[in-house]
Amino acid sequence: MNFHIFAVGWAAHDDLLFVQLAANIGMGNWLGDYSNLTHAKGVGYSIFLLINHALGLPLKFGEHAAYLGAAFFLAITMGRLLQSRAAVFAFFAVLALMPTVWAAAVAGRVVREGIYVTQSILIVSLGIHCWILGVGRDCSVVESLKNNWGKLTLLGVAGGWFWITREEGVWLFPALLILMGGWIWQQKAYIQNWKPIAAYLLLPLVSASVVVGVVNTINYFEYGVFRNNDFRSSDFKSGYGALTRIRHDQWQRYVLFPADARQRAYAMSAAARELQPFFEGQGAANWRKVGCDQTATQECPEILSGWFMWALRDAVAAAGHYKDAQTASAFYQRLSAEIDAGCRQRPEDCLPNRATMLPPWRSEYVGDTLKASWEVFKTLSTFGNVPPHKLASVGTKEQLWLFEVVTNGPLSPTDPALLSPASPRDKIREKIAFWLFKIVKAFSGIGLPLALLAWLIWSIVCLVKRQPPSAAWMVATALSAAIVTRVVLLGLLEVTSMPSNNMLYLFPVAPFSLAMIVFMVFATVRGLSFKK
Repeated sequence: MNFHIFAVGWAAHDDLLFVQLAANIGMGNWLGDYSNLTHAKGVGYSIFLLINHALGLPLKFGEHAAYLGAAFFLAITMGRLLQSRAAVFAFFAVLALMPTVWAAAVAGRVVREGIYVTQSILIVSLGIHCWILGVGRDCSVVESLKNNWGKLTLLGVAGGWFWITREEGVWLFPALLILMGGWIWQQKAYIQNWKPIAAYLLLPLVSASVVVGVVNTINYFEYGVFRNNDFRSSDFKSGYGALTRIRHDQWQRYVLFPADARQRAYAMSAAARELQPFFEGQGAANWRKVGCDQTATQECPEILSGWFMWALRDAVAAAGHYKDAQTASAFYQRLSAEIDAGCRQRPEDCLPNRATMLPPWRSEYVGDTLKASWEVFKTLSTFGNVPPHKLASVGTKEQLWLFEVVTNGPLSPTDPALLSPASPRDKIREKIAFWLFKIVKAFSGIGLPLALLAWLIWSIVCLVKRQPPSAAWMVATALSAAIVTRVVLLGLLEVTSMPSNNMLYLFPVAPFSLAMIVFMVFATVRGLSFKK
């Protein structure tokens, strides 16, 4: 309750957008009047904001309570797997005192990561319950389905909510596939009875599809498009990919649509020419300045890739094509078709056809991604050297009023001088938080590399001895997969698209890194070979 909201009122594509979407839903207007931001972000966090508002809870209390509940669920799950009450205490203590939840630049903002971290923990915990715990070789698939159908359904609901909250939900798939693989391994004696096995595996997918489908259906009736996010839609990705397939005279990192490529696009496509006033005018200059300032890039004449998607949407809006969803969709399809036709006539000016937001691949990205991933891993293991702190809120009175109403406050003051502790008790709280950060940082900085090394040795030994996978090894491997996948994904983004080596993007995986350390300590004590 001593950790107030760091409101960023000018963040029209992030904090302010989530608050506005929640306010629109609460007033019965779904996502509001259609614009280029209506489907730019998933609605999962805004729904949480609305529920929290209806409960009358301060937002950070609601977020932290949800996080602590998920952490306790994971702690009980691990304690049951490890057959240890001490493990329950150890897991919960480490997760509850994770200092990142008291860093204003990370968990203090009104952004999706505040609930995304909870969703991630719930999904992995439910995956362990459904596919590892309570499913033995002496239990048939039908009995397993009867015993776990509720948890399987909850897993799907959590997964659907997770999917409509952020766009890169694929990072948890490897961990879930490993847990699922462990379950399939246990069911090999019943493999001839494939129908209940299929039902067991499909139940979470069906319930997740229902959650996503409900949002898509509402969007269809409200705006005429069956989707939950434009960045997953084929029309936007095809238009975006068409512009980024045009060859450049000289490659520049983070630059997708430089001046020479723009001239080629204008020559190929009437749709692209409609975007010319924006891309050659002040609108593009504003986005170029934002990206260059935030990345401290010198000699920066072009829009950088992390901001190009927003510039493109603004350009299409400025050309008058965001009056409704169907018009915007039709424009991106026309843009893609015209560029593709131009490329067929002038193949020397184009790369192969593409409908993706990933930049065109270059061979040097492999080595660069490995180096960047190592730097991201170091940030994760040291919690970015970001201690608990507060920041002053920024924005107009109207913006901050909306933040306070939707979130139930309290907001940090706009005057930095007022951030100082108001009482001796507050000073003690901040000192405790600071020293907890020091302790957890040292614990993680040493423990995480050792834990992953121990898991690697354990895996090699099991492979050499041809030991069947134990429940403990499957869980440790799933945790490792979640950590490695998130780290490499951010390393790839750092190299190809935008600065991504920060604790805001690492926040969802930070609990898994701490859990991995504790898990490997208990697993090592038990001999790295026990089964549930």
